[in-house]
Amino acid sequence: MHSLSKKLPHVSLSSLIFGNPLKSKSAEEHKVGVLASIPVFGSSIISSQGYAVDEILYVLVALGAVGFAQASKVSLGVILLLGSIMLVYRKAIQKYPQGGGSYTIAREFLGVNYGLLAGAGLSLDYILTVAVSVSSAVENITGVIPWVATTPNHKIGVIIGIIIFMTIVNLRGLKESAALFSLPVYFYLFSVLTLVGIGVYKTLVFGVDPALVTHPMAITGNGLTLFIFLRALAGGTTALTGIEAISNGVAAYKVPAQKRAISTLFILGVIVTVGLSGLAFLASNYHTVPTPQNTVLNQLGLIIYGQTFMYYILMVCSAVILVIAANTSFAGLPILLNLMARDGYMPRYFKNLGDRLVYDKGIWLLTIIGIVLVIIFKGNTHLMIPLYAVGVLIGFALTGIGLAKHTFEVKERNWLGDIIVFSFGGFVSTVIFLVFLVTKFREGAWIVVIILPTMMGIFKHVHTVYQNEKDVIHPSIADIALFAERITEINQRRQSSNLSEYRNKCIVPVFDINRVVLKALLYAAEATPLVTAVHIASDMERAEKLRKHWNESHIGIELEIIESPYREVVKDIIHYIDQAESDPRWTSITVVIPEYVPNKFWQNFLHNQTGQLLKLLLYLRKNIYVTSIPYHPPANMPKLK
Repeated sequence: MHSLSKKLPHVSLSSLIFGNPLKSKSAEEHKVGVLASIPVFGSSIISSQGYAVDEILYVLVALGAVGFAQASKVSLGVILLLGSIMLVYRKAIQKYPQGGGSYTIAREFLGVNYGLLAGAGLSLDYILTVAVSVSSAVENITGVIPWVATTPNHKIGVIIGIIIFMTIVNLRGLKESAALFSLPVYFYLFSVLTLVGIGVYKTLVFGVDPALVTHPMAITGNGLTLFIFLRALAGGTTALTGIEAISNGVAAYKVPAQKRAISTLFILGVIVTVGLSGLAFLASNYHTVPTPQNTVLNQLGLIIYGQTFMYYILMVCSAVILVIAANTSFAGLPILLNLMARDGYMPRYFKNLGDRLVYDKGIWLLTIIGIVLVIIFKGNTHLMIPLYAVGVLIGFALTGIGLAKHTFEVKERNWLGDIIVFSFGGFVSTVIFLVFLVTKFREGAWIVVIILPTMMGIFKHVHTVYQNEKDVIHPSIADIALFAERITEINQRRQSSNLSEYRNKCIVPVFDINRVVLKALLYAAEATPLVTAVHIASDMERAEKLRKHWNESHIGIELEIIESPYREVVKDIIHYIDQAESDPRWTSITVVIPEYVPNKFWQNFLHNQTGQLLKLLLYLRKNIYVTSIPYHPPANMPKLK
């Protein structure tokens, strides 16, 4: 077995922007602890407590003073739901140490369709979080930087620039994004929690100064109906967006990963409980009426801090935290896509770690779709908000119901209490989702009814294509036996030949034993006896399984496994080919590339096109010949020909 681990990473523009590639063995060093994970996985839920009270009051202010009096009750309802959801995800973290949130639980305990619904809903929520958070942050700075609002193009350009900046930071790795975003996140937490602490203390000890009440009203009676309460509760659930990311990202934590993930979950729960209840209490006492230009947090900041240094710290951090809120999506969506790709519902390349030990394909997809949404909606958050939080409510509902069903079936210790907690979270989330869908339907939530089934259909179609391809290219015992027989015949014909007469070396890159690879190997063996199959191994455990399968199948062709510590398959195979070219025994090198040709053009997007990239780069090399051996999937599955 060869290793390219001593090969020094070359300095390139990519390395300068994203950093040098990291070895797979160093993955543990680049995982995060509890404090570092809060800015990574918790930025969305931390930022949302700042405007969750606004969403509650947008519904309640129509009731006058009664609405303000009920704001704390609604926030208590949100906190109870949060507590139930936290217990649900604690169970998920305990059960799935490699990460498993709503998608995994719904798929395993409720069925594939529910799993895909959860996956579609959460994917939509992650994408919208990026578009809404960054657009909202840019809207907030227009008062300070009027140029941004001069034309729609200026605004869209700034939003896209910020999204690209977030992309670069996250492509540099988990630790780098945590280090960059920790300071503003903790500054924001400090300023908000200090605001709550001072404000509650002043209110309870000294009472409310009538001069500071922004909209004095008299309580005329209780006009709060159940439907209005549920509408306000639905608005308040924006404070819970992002909590799901922790259960998916357990594998990103240092050992003991599960313990650290659960600790992070409960720390964020305490932060949201204190922040949301405190802000709701102050808003109900000071009668702050939210407007797009003057948020509740801004009004409370002026009331409690005055125009002091702390007020400006709060405002700056509030704008910055909206940008950083998108970081939860950059951490969460790639992990979700990785889980779905492992099950065959997303293209396989979403399973692969990039140079910096992050799922870079998922990050790029999030960036592209986020930018497209910003362009379509022209960065208008009002148009995107109706779609926001719907996906996460679906995830909460399916997770709670799925775990309740599983708990009832296995009936472990304390199962009855768990069922009550899980069922409460699932039922309330379902009701809130329906209320949200009905009340926001005309404002744009109807799009969700189209988008989610469409996404589910795409996931299923991807899975069907992969299953069909697997059936087509998977070799039968007869295929392998026929291949071995053909290789034996070829070798017997050459018994009288002197191997030294052959000066053309054939290299066949292989990933697995399948009909595509066997066809390419057979072609190479017909051309020359000097054939080597080369497997670039970024996963040594999988490589050893391939070697064992290769030997047991009696392929009759040398298999060389090259360890790839940086997971750079194309670079490593080219490096191997360059070494072979420098060998004086060979006058030429022929690279035979196995190529699967899908029946439909769009199916090419389900494959990573490594062969095409390798072919393109090798065309620039002298004395290296490149041959593609296409395999066209037949209508049936005949034996190898």
